[in-house]
Amino acid sequence: MKISGNLFLALSMAFFFSLTVPAFSAEDDAPGKELTVPEKGKQAPKKRKSDRDPARWEKTIKNFEAGDVKMPPPKGAVLLVGGSNARRWTDVNDHFPKHQVINRGFGGARLSEVYHFVDRIVLPYKPKTILVNAGGNDLGAGQSPKQIRETARALIAKVRTSLPDTRIHFLGLPIMRRASANPKGRAVVMATNNQLAELARSEENVEFIDLVPAFLDDDGKYRPELFVKDGVHFSPKGYAIVAKLISGKL
Repeated sequence: MKISGNLFLALSMAFFFSLTVPAFSAEDDAPGKELTVPEKGKQAPKKRKSDRDPARWEKTIKNFEAGDVKMPPPKGAVLLVGGSNARRWTDVNDHFPKHQVINRGFGGARLSEVYHFVDRIVLPYKPKTILVNAGGNDLGAGQSPKQIRETARALIAKVRTSLPDTRIHFLGLPIMRRASANPKGRAVVMATNNQLAELARSEENVEFIDLVPAFLDDDGKYRPELFVKDGVHFSPKGYAIVAKLISGKL
């Protein structure tokens, strides 16, 4: 079949775009974007991902608070916070029957947004252990591995002011489908994990839980059965592996 020059160019651009989409972001669960109409003759400025205001989650956070008023959660529980892979773990308590787990994962949250809401979705519960499942969306928004490490450091410091004895576990980023086929994407994921692991070694009562080895096969390849069809969010088998890595640390 003969392809015209214009069609060939369009297909080439589409292929290039598919390679440059962030290989570690799960922000598809983020709130819907507001559409604004620019003044006649003017083009609306494009808002960068990195500029998004954490207040976009205000309604979600208020829903958590309203639910806590109606049914106050226990103090001294295990707290799970983070983005969509945390939020989607709806049966997390079934994996840890000896513990009470409070799930405060929200949409496609970034680690920086978890930090922003610490006073409202972390400290009030006085948890004995915090599981932090975030960071990939920060990478997708343009943050560097070192910037993510510093956000994690700030989160630890904020928790320590009120909860000095609470244990904090950072779940590392797995190699997702797109990163598995993208050497640069894989390298950034590994660099982020290394930064978080190094930070954990320097902090008391902080641990890094590496997901990468368990989420790759013996040949170092991506395991599709551990994710749903999008290649980003964990499948039940994926959550079972995460639970196994966490068990014994709570």
